Amino acid sequence: QDLMLQAEILVQYGMRNKALERLQRIQQLFPHEEERNPDLHQLYMSAGLMPQYAPSAAPTQPVAPVATVVAPADAAVPDMSGFARIPEITRKLNQQNTAQAVLNTAATEIGTQWNLERCVVALRKPGLAISGLKEFCAEGTKPAKSDVFEDLICRLHDLAVVQGPLSFPDVASAHEIKEFAQHLTPLGVRSLLAVPLGDGAESLGIMLLLSGEYRNWSSNDSLVFKMIAEQAATALGNVGLRRLVKNLSVTDENSGLLKRASYLDLLMGEIRRAWQQSTPTSVLLMKFGAALGKEPGEGSVDSPMQRMGQIVAANIRQNDLAFRYTANTIAIVLGETSEREAMLAVEKMRRVIGAAAEKQVATSFNAGVAEAVLRQEFDPVDIVTEVINRAERALEKSVAAGAGMSVALPPSLAAAAVA
Repeated sequence: QDLMLQAEILVQYGMRNKALERLQRIQQLFPHEEERNPDLHQLYMSAGLMPQYAPSAAPTQPVAPVATVVAPADAAVPDMSGFARIPEITRKLNQQNTAQAVLNTAATEIGTQWNLERCVVALRKPGLAISGLKEFCAEGTKPAKSDVFEDLICRLHDLAVVQGPLSFPDVASAHEIKEFAQHLTPLGVRSLLAVPLGDGAESLGIMLLLSGEYRNWSSNDSLVFKMIAEQAATALGNVGLRRLVKNLSVTDENSGLLKRASYLDLLMGEIRRAWQQSTPTSVLLMKFGAALGKEPGEGSVDSPMQRMGQIVAANIRQNDLAFRYTANTIAIVLGETSEREAMLAVEKMRRVIGAAAEKQVATSFNAGVAEAVLRQEFDPVDIVTEVINRAERALEKSVAAGAGMSVALPPSLAAAAVA
């Protein structure tokens, strides 16, 4: 019952990857339980997964005896281990900063973890040419020439966006791709699974899983790789969004910092992503001396603050977001960063600013840190509101404690830590 409750909550809040982990555990511990428990059966259906078992022996009937067919040992219980790998692969995909890095990570993780000879991940809009491609090759396998997969990818992608994942246990006998057999055979490809990155006209590309052995890809295999493909498509979308944000006018051209007007929207996006993936996110506010910066547009007095913005923007990770929060305050949204790690980031900033001949500024600025409370029962809007207010209270406490102080304020006010 506890596992069912956990899985139900995870399904309700869109945490499908983690829900499948719980359901996998239920299937292992309680096989066929869904046949007796309608609630569990409904839970499997809600998650898009129905357990598969080897057919049981039919009841004895007064008919002529027939030959007994013994199922292979490995067919007794379907392989569910692939579902447990999805969260870690998702985490790695979302750490990438470029589309090419996302493609390479997807191809490498799938090819390595499923012992494939090759795995190809390509960017392509339906009906158009390929815009990017990464190929994983197992040790001892030579990469294919760049033009070998082009026509095959275009053909399979156009089919997959209509039909969904395409499974070919034996490519030599597959009618849909028979004209490509002459290219696949020299590469040692015997079986193939094609999975689109996203659905329909919104698909961003396709994954090709290529094996040198006969593989009868199961429905669970298709579901696992479809879920990974969806996560890859999400990671590609995040990469594109970050690039777009940095190229638009929301970035101040003088300091390199994002403007305050985009703070709420971008923080909401980061919190939603962290909420879905159960990864920490922290907000850091850095307040510099009042004389260092005034409201933008008040003349040359703003140039020192622009200088601070340039230093900060140049020394954060590509997935972090830095904003001109007020006239003399910079806000940084630190993805996949706990409170403790955010405090370390403050000290890093002090060292970086000090090394840039701004030693007095480095030792005197105040910092407030708050890690978002990413509980599944909380709405992301409430999470954002709470962490913004707590980060501001942390900064207020830091200022009250004296110049150069850093305060990390956890949800419990009494637990505030002053460094």
